[in-house]
Amino acid sequence: MSLLTTPSLSSESFTSWRRGIAVLSQSQKRFDEWFFLNASTVLLSEKTGELLSIDLSEFSMTETDATANLQRLSEIWSVSCSVMYLSNGFLKFVVYQAERLQAALEQAPHCVMVDKLNYAAPLEAGAFMAELRLRWNATGELPHEIGVALGYPLEDVFGYMGLLPTACKGMCGWQVYGCLKKSTELSGRFNKARCDALVMLSKVAGSAEL
Repeated sequence: MSLLTTPSLSSESFTSWRRGIAVLSQSQKRFDEWFFLNASTVLLSEKTGELLSIDLSEFSMTETDATANLQRLSEIWSVSCSVMYLSNGFLKFVVYQAERLQAALEQAPHCVMVDKLNYAAPLEAGAFMAELRLRWNATGELPHEIGVALGYPLEDVFGYMGLLPTACKGMCGWQVYGCLKKSTELSGRFNKARCDALVMLSKVAGSAEL
């Protein structure tokens, strides 16, 4: 298949990674493939980020091991990985494109992000992720504005939070408060990226079952 070239993925980086995983341990190889599949919407489409959760015991990893592997993979795929929350052996992290997140933050209404949600201006991608992590760990509850970092339309994120005077117009994998057609098309591209990733992984010789 023809690889979609994005700031995260090129034919060369995928080929190099595919060759490299042959020498990894089975646990690391399985983790690499799991990461590629679950981050595929960021790597193969325009999605800003994905919130992922790994069972450390399933991959026989400590938090330190997982963090080191995420750093390694972030360098391979030219993405950022921000560890957010650890609970009951599950490590939750966001894999994201910093430039895409910065663009989204610059489009987000100041009256919502700064006045209502109390994020410091000017909004900056790294600082936003750090503040999300602090709020999550302080309250034990996922801040819903994380949707900005996950690439959902801003109208859908803030509408869901009740910060915009709009009603829910339907579902497409998430609740839509903005343009239903736009969000549905976006959801379709995200789903296609996951399907493409499965096809690509199936061509990796000796791929472990996910």
